Amino acid sequence: MSSENLKNQNDEEYENKNKKRETWTGKFDFVLSALGYAVGLGNVWRFPYLCYRNGGGVFFIPYFIFMFLVGIPLVFLELGVGQFTSNGPLTSWKMIPIFRGIGLSMNIVNFYANLYYNMIIGYSLYYLVISFRSNLPWKDCNPLWSSPNCVDDYSQLNFRYETCDDFNRTLRCDNGKCFNISTLTGQKANCSTNQSDLDLIGWWNPTFPSQDYWNNQILKKSNGIEESGIIVWQILVSLLAAWIIAWCTVVKGIGVSGKIVYFTALFPYVVLLILGIRGWILPGASLGIEFYIKPDFSKLSDINVWTDAASQIFFSLSIAYGGLTSLASYNKFQNNIMRDAIVVSISNCLTSVFAGFIIFSYMGYLSHVTGQPVNQVVQQGQGLAFIVYPYAVTTIPPAPLWAILFFFMMLLLGLDTMMTSVEITITSILDFFPTLRSRGLYKISAITIICLVQFIASINFSLQSGTYWIEFVDYYAGNWAVFLIGALEAISISWFYGLNNFKKDLSLMIGEKITNSKLFYGWFVSWFFICPVYLITLTVLTFINTKPLEIGSYVYPRWAHILGLLMSFSTLSGSLFWAVWLIIRNLFITKEPVINLFKPDFDNWKPVKKSDQIRAKIIHGLPREEMNFEKF
Repeated sequence: MSSENLKNQNDEEYENKNKKRETWTGKFDFVLSALGYAVGLGNVWRFPYLCYRNGGGVFFIPYFIFMFLVGIPLVFLELGVGQFTSNGPLTSWKMIPIFRGIGLSMNIVNFYANLYYNMIIGYSLYYLVISFRSNLPWKDCNPLWSSPNCVDDYSQLNFRYETCDDFNRTLRCDNGKCFNISTLTGQKANCSTNQSDLDLIGWWNPTFPSQDYWNNQILKKSNGIEESGIIVWQILVSLLAAWIIAWCTVVKGIGVSGKIVYFTALFPYVVLLILGIRGWILPGASLGIEFYIKPDFSKLSDINVWTDAASQIFFSLSIAYGGLTSLASYNKFQNNIMRDAIVVSISNCLTSVFAGFIIFSYMGYLSHVTGQPVNQVVQQGQGLAFIVYPYAVTTIPPAPLWAILFFFMMLLLGLDTMMTSVEITITSILDFFPTLRSRGLYKISAITIICLVQFIASINFSLQSGTYWIEFVDYYAGNWAVFLIGALEAISISWFYGLNNFKKDLSLMIGEKITNSKLFYGWFVSWFFICPVYLITLTVLTFINTKPLEIGSYVYPRWAHILGLLMSFSTLSGSLFWAVWLIIRNLFITKEPVINLFKPDFDNWKPVKKSDQIRAKIIHGLPREEMNFEKF
């Protein structure tokens, strides 16, 4: 039979066997899906704060260094694995048997992230709905939910901020006010004294109405993680709505979600630009931006700055969570993933920098309005999204419009990431049980069960202690163990499978013209040396410095810290248990040499399409007659 006839026969067999596995239908479906997955809430609420904390503009230096040396290479590597095998993370790491558990570890850490991430989407959805009012409910202090510290009038006649750190002359009270140490009658003051007899100096600890509204009205927040409280029903309904939206976006597969991202991935940039233009013309905006980028070069000698930069690159690009591998598995075999890795990574990082200029313009404005220093109004995470910015917009007419735009942007940023995060689990299960993919009803049932299980598992976040659990999972699930998974990815490819073997695989997809260039060997240096060495070092440093979580003045109890460490270790259980099982199997069941587990497994590591399998056999110098097509 001629080679052309053989190719046609193989193509036909592939179409008959794998016709139910989708591929991207649009030219930009994959790039926009990957960009939407990588650009998430962390770009808006985490990066600007890290920049401020780590020396302002100086933070850009280590940040972009690690983007080029670690971030982009690992993105390229994960895309290469997914596209070459046309499989999700659970079934794609087949090149070295002992490392197959990497995909399982990815699914575990992704499962943890899904639980709390969709709760944040639920918060955004809830705020978006209640923003459709003429007066935002968190604009003014309300005796029904506000604390004694609540201040809604920051005019010079009513408010003055004072640090009151001279305890010999001043008295700090729990209601946030600061008084002279002597009363108006000349006696020594105390906080139980009638305030009409006290000499008010100013406020040392004021709270925005939005903070009390968030804690007391929305969350009905308990005093700690140990006080579970009751289910907050409006939060539970928001969580359910978020999961229903997630189900709707993934149930029809990438053919639908690949089109949704044209809006969800691009429109947030429009909103960011609108919010930026409005923020940059506000009084005090320049003060906030200066605070954001003013360089403190002494910070470069602080090891924490470099670890923070690497951590942010790792989490911002969603490395080791399995999403990049899942998305690439739906690519056509010869898509240029090297180009896509560079475009997605650089776009993601520039988005973080751009978002910082916007967020800090509002922080500067809020500092101008309240008279407080910028460092007193800056927060990160939930504090930025649901406290600081919401109060800032109450002073900018028309306030509901700016609130709607912001929370709609938050919703879209979250949904982009969430669509792929849910797709990771779906892809992994359908690849592991391919018969589910071939039957429409079974596939829909499987997707429904996946979403339902994760919804039930996340109900804990709708308790009064829910926000403590969100911070807990965010801190421990994405900790040092994720760095180690990233290191194992690079080690499995470069140290055991072999860089030349991987180069041959990549050449089948992106062409020998690219892989034979001298510049291509820069990827080798990163995969073989920089990524493993740095990520292992980062793992050790992060593990050593892992302390019980603290949120403000609240320190998590010891049992929570132990539970958190177990959670971190559990993300590695996939890689560890799989390796231990294979070793036991070879030693006591199959009696095969254990060394075989560390050698390339070309029988399982291969493309799905038969014609591509033949090309892979040829380029690796393997006899074509060894190819048993019926096996696959």
